[in-house]
Amino acid sequence: MTWRARASLWVQLLAGLGLIAAGSALREGLEALGAELNYLPLMPTVTLTAALLRVEIGLIVVALTALQIHFLFVPQAGTGHDLAQLIYMAASAFIVLLAEMFVRAQAVALAETRRADGIAQLNAAVIEFSNDAILTHRLDGTLTTWNPAATAMLGYAPTEMLGRQLSEICADAVSHSAELIARLSQGEAIENFRTKLRTRDGRVLDVSITLSPIRDPAGQIVGISTILRDISQSVKIFEALRQSEEKLRFALDAANAAPWQWNCIEDSSECSELFLRQHGLDPAKASITIDEWLSCLHPDDRPMALAAATAALAPGAADYNIQYRVERQDGGLRWIETFGRVDRDAAGVAQRISGIAFDVTDRFEAHERIAYLAHHDGLTGLPNRAVFLERLETALARVRRSRGCAVLLIDLDRFKEVNDTLGHPAGDALLSAVAERLRTEVSEADTLARLGGDEFAVLLTETDDPRVAVALAERLIGTVETGFEIDSRPISIGASVGIAMAPSDGLSAKALVKAADVALYRAKADGSGCLRFFEPESDSRMRQRRALESDLRRAWAARDFELFFQPIIDMKTRRVSCLEALLRWNHPDRGSVSPETFIPLAEEMGLIVPIGEWVLSEACAAAMTWPENLRVAVNLSPVQLAHIGLAEAITASLARTGLAADRLELEITETVMMKETRATLATLERLKALGLRIAMDDFGAGYSSLRNLQRFPFDKVKIDRAFTAGLGHSRQSAAIVRAVTGMCLSLGMVSTAEGVETEAQLDALDREGCTEAQGYLFSKPVPAKDVAALLDRLACADVT
Repeated sequence: MTWRARASLWVQLLAGLGLIAAGSALREGLEALGAELNYLPLMPTVTLTAALLRVEIGLIVVALTALQIHFLFVPQAGTGHDLAQLIYMAASAFIVLLAEMFVRAQAVALAETRRADGIAQLNAAVIEFSNDAILTHRLDGTLTTWNPAATAMLGYAPTEMLGRQLSEICADAVSHSAELIARLSQGEAIENFRTKLRTRDGRVLDVSITLSPIRDPAGQIVGISTILRDISQSVKIFEALRQSEEKLRFALDAANAAPWQWNCIEDSSECSELFLRQHGLDPAKASITIDEWLSCLHPDDRPMALAAATAALAPGAADYNIQYRVERQDGGLRWIETFGRVDRDAAGVAQRISGIAFDVTDRFEAHERIAYLAHHDGLTGLPNRAVFLERLETALARVRRSRGCAVLLIDLDRFKEVNDTLGHPAGDALLSAVAERLRTEVSEADTLARLGGDEFAVLLTETDDPRVAVALAERLIGTVETGFEIDSRPISIGASVGIAMAPSDGLSAKALVKAADVALYRAKADGSGCLRFFEPESDSRMRQRRALESDLRRAWAARDFELFFQPIIDMKTRRVSCLEALLRWNHPDRGSVSPETFIPLAEEMGLIVPIGEWVLSEACAAAMTWPENLRVAVNLSPVQLAHIGLAEAITASLARTGLAADRLELEITETVMMKETRATLATLERLKALGLRIAMDDFGAGYSSLRNLQRFPFDKVKIDRAFTAGLGHSRQSAAIVRAVTGMCLSLGMVSTAEGVETEAQLDALDREGCTEAQGYLFSKPVPAKDVAALLDRLACADVT
C-alpha cells in the first residue's frame, strides 16, 4: 500500500507494462502446453494491477490487455468474443475500481485510527502535564481520572482517590451537586463555578471549577470531566485590589474629589455623580460633551477653560489644572478646581484626559474672608486699625494741600464691668451693638474703625472746624449712653472721647493718634461722658501714667508686692480678733506707691483679678501661722466680685492652705452694692454659703447704706474713718456712730470702727457699744514676719 501510494506515475506505468508482459508470457507458456486460454492468464495481471498500482494505471493496463486480446490473441473472433471482451474489460475495470475503493477505505480508516490515537495521546498529555487539576468521574461521583496536578494541588495520590467519591474532597459543593448534575445531564457545560476545597494537610483553597459532560459513542452522558484551578492567589490579589479601591474611593470621598475622564477622539466623557452634581447637572447623565461642560461655566471663565483644554491636547503639553466658576441651575455660584493627566499614543497625540475635580468654594470664600479680616474687625465688621491708619495717612497727605482733618478716639466707660460680670459673649454682643449705633452717626465720607478692645476711632476728613468734631463727639456719647439690652438684661455704659486736629496737633498718623489718645486719657480722668481736645501739657501726664502702667506690669510679673497686716481689737476683751491684709508696693525708684494709686490702675489694666487671687492665697497662708482664734480679713475689688471665677479661686486658696472658711472675712466697699446686680447678690450668697464672713467696708460713705443692709445679710459693718475722726468734737459723728452700732446690734451684726487713733475716740466708741476697733492707736500695718511680735506686744499691753 505504501508503494502504491508513494511510487511515481512513470514507475507504476512501467510496472503495469511489466505485468502485461508477464501475463502475456504466462499465456504463451500455457498455450505451449496445450491449454487454450484467451483471458484467464491475464486475470492475475489485472488483480496485481488493482492491488499494486494506482487506479488510473490499472485502467490503462485493463485497456491495453483488452487490445492485446482483441488484436493479438483472437483477431478473427466474432461478435461473441467482442461481447466477452467487453465483459472482461468491465469486470477488470470493476476489480480495479473496487480495489481502489478498498484501498481508499483502508487509508481513511487508518487515518482515523491514527487521528484518534493522536487525540488520545494529546488528551493524555494534556491531562498529565496540565497545571490545572483534571478529574473525571461517573455520574454517581466515582472518580475515574486523577492527574498529577490534582495531586500537587490537593495532596492526594491517584491510588488514594481513584474509585472514591468526589464529594470527599468537594464537601462544600455538595449543596450544589444536585443542581449541577441536573444541568450537566442536559448537556450543559458549567464554567467558573467557585467553591472551596480542603487539602490533605488541612489548607483551604479557593478554586474555580469547570464541569463538562462526557458522552459515549451513542451520545449518552456517562461521566463528568472536572477541571479545578487554584485561584487562591487571584482571590487574594482581587481582595487587595478591592480594599485598595475602597481606600481610594474613601480618599476621594473624604477629599470630596469627583473623578472624570474625557475621550479626546470621540469628544465624550465619563463623569462621576459627584462631578455632575458639582456642575449642577443631572447625576443620572453619565456622559457629557465638552460643549455641555462649557455651558455650565460662568461666561467670563469659558474662554479660559476652553483655551486650557485645547492647550492640554498639544504635543508635549503639561498636565491639566484650572480653576473656574460654575453657574448652577439653582442660581448658586461655585468654585471648581480640576486636575487632569493627558494619555497619549506613541505619536504623542492626546487620546484622553483623566482627572478629578474639587469643589473649592469654601477655600475661595475663606481666602476672601481672610482678605476681608486683614482689613476689617472680625466682630463688628468695621475697618480695623491698619485700614484706619492707611486712610489717615491718605487724609494727611491731602491736609498739606487743602483742608484739615480730625481724629476722634472713643473709649467705652464701664465696659469691663459688663465683660467681667456677664461674660465675654455678652461683651461681644455689646460691642457689636455699640458699633451699629456709632455707624449711624458717621457719614460715608468719614471712617469709623474699631482699634481693639472697647476702643473705636473716627476719621473726619475735609474739616478744620473743631465745632464739627465736638458735634459728632456729643452725638457719639449720647448714642452710647442711651442704654442697651443684651440677653434681656438692661445695660448702661458711657463713652469718653479724645479729639486731635490736623495739622495743629500733628501731620503724621502716629502723632495724631497719640495726641487723640492723650486727650482721651484726660477725658476719662475727668469722668464718664467727657470729650476733650488734645493739650500739650496733658502729654506729660499721659507719659507718667504709661510709665506707671509699665512699672506695675513688671512688679506683678516679679511679684514685687508685699502683704501688711493691721490688727482689729475686740472691744470687750481688748484682744486681737482679726487682722486685715493690706497690699503694699514698694517701688525701687518711686518708693512706697499708695494703694489708692495702683489699685484703680490695676483694675483698669485687668491685673486686679490675678493680683487679688495672689493676695487671698498669701493671706490664708499667713493666717495658718497664727493662733486658731484669729481671723484674717481681705479686701475685694468690685472687679473681683464681678469676676465669675471668684468663688472657685477662694475655694482653691482655702483648700491649698488648709484655712477654715470661718476664719476668712471678705470686705467689700459700699460702692459695690451701689452697682448691685442679681449676679453680685448671687456671688455674695454663694460665698456666704461656703462659711465665709462678709463685711461691708466704708459704711456711710455712700447714699444708700441702709438699703444695702436690707439687700444682703452682712456679718460685719465697718464704720468709715471719717465718722470716727469726728468723735469728741462733732455731735453728728457721734449720732451716726450711735445709730450704726445700735442698728448692727439689732440686726445681729458686728460693728467695727476704722481709723481709731486716740484714747478719746476709743472711749467714745466703747460708750456707743461698738463691737470692734481698728486704727493706729493699736498698731500701724506690719509685714507678715512681724505679726507674731505684734500679737505678743498687744497681749501684754494695757489697752483698756
